[in-house]
Amino acid sequence: MAYINQDTSSWYFVVSNGKDPLTNKPRQIKRRGFKTRDDAELAALEVELQIKRGDYFQGENMKFQALYEEWIETYPFTRKKSSTRNRISSAKHLLNVWAQTPINKITKQVYRQYMNSLVTKYMLNTREGIHIVAKMIFDHAVEMEYIKKNPTINYKLPKNLEYEENEEKLVFLEKEELKLFLQLAKDEGLTNDYEFFSLLAYSGMRIGEAVSLQWKDLDFKSSSLSITKTYYNPSNNKRNFELQTPKTRSSMRKILIDPSIMDLLKDLKEKQNQFIKKNKRLYKDQGFIFTCSEGYPCTIKQFSDRLKRIIKKMDNLNKHITPHSFRHTHASLLIEANVNMKVISHRLGHSSVATTDEIYGHLTRGLEKEASQKFSELMRDLQI
Repeated sequence: MAYINQDTSSWYFVVSNGKDPLTNKPRQIKRRGFKTRDDAELAALEVELQIKRGDYFQGENMKFQALYEEWIETYPFTRKKSSTRNRISSAKHLLNVWAQTPINKITKQVYRQYMNSLVTKYMLNTREGIHIVAKMIFDHAVEMEYIKKNPTINYKLPKNLEYEENEEKLVFLEKEELKLFLQLAKDEGLTNDYEFFSLLAYSGMRIGEAVSLQWKDLDFKSSSLSITKTYYNPSNNKRNFELQTPKTRSSMRKILIDPSIMDLLKDLKEKQNQFIKKNKRLYKDQGFIFTCSEGYPCTIKQFSDRLKRIIKKMDNLNKHITPHSFRHTHASLLIEANVNMKVISHRLGHSSVATTDEIYGHLTRGLEKEASQKFSELMRDLQI
């Protein structure tokens, strides 16, 4: 039997829900905020019926904010710091909308409407991040028996054509633009600029992979390098960095490097050895290739700033070039050279050829059209 009473502002009820199996203490369900006694009695009766049918879930009135805080307490213990940081960033979008919303009110329809509203606001990868973290949070709610079903299940991210086209507009340097950039890096760049950006352009590595490179990762005999880690340092403090495993298993790879780039790195190694001899007390040798004067690896921000410095010297370049643009440049030049997509996928460390084709497939379609036109011209004389 429910207990009904009135406090200073509204009516409330208390319903017994058996005993806690762990503590053996009585469990009670208490809800307040009803305007009349009849409203409180009706709500209490509904809860009692749910308990009898086994349909009552203890977290139905839990706010999304509370669910998120409970979930995030355990998440970091099983994940990399960079992953946790990304999940928190994605979850902020959900908290901005549903922080004070009871989780049982976030139905499949509500979730679908919200996610669909993001199509014109964010790129596909951002929406994927939001969807992934939402699924994780609601999976936790189901596991803890706060709700029956996860509202994110079976939701498919819609692809807005306008935004798909924007995603396909990859920013990269054309061959002549790359040539000019590397010449400027060589003539007017700071220490290691020419070697670093040359390696990015000739390897297609992610900048975190390049910054984390150590001399032991190079094989000068086979002109190859092994990519087994990535650099993580959100504070940009050169001493507070971490070396983490790449985001996917396929990101761990061994690739061949042009001999001219390997020669550059050989020369860099000799210069570094001479510098270490002169600065043994200051230099903390950890085997990194691209280092500051104290032996710590240069931060990603440092190379990003150096990139901007060189780009400013390219007067007629109207492109927003970032370190990741060199990865796109590498891929686009390989495609222009008619390199097999499977080979490109391996060099970039993609999980599948489908991923590579999704990102760069529109570039190959342009080449296919050109090839078709050339073939038509070739066969024109044979037409009957």
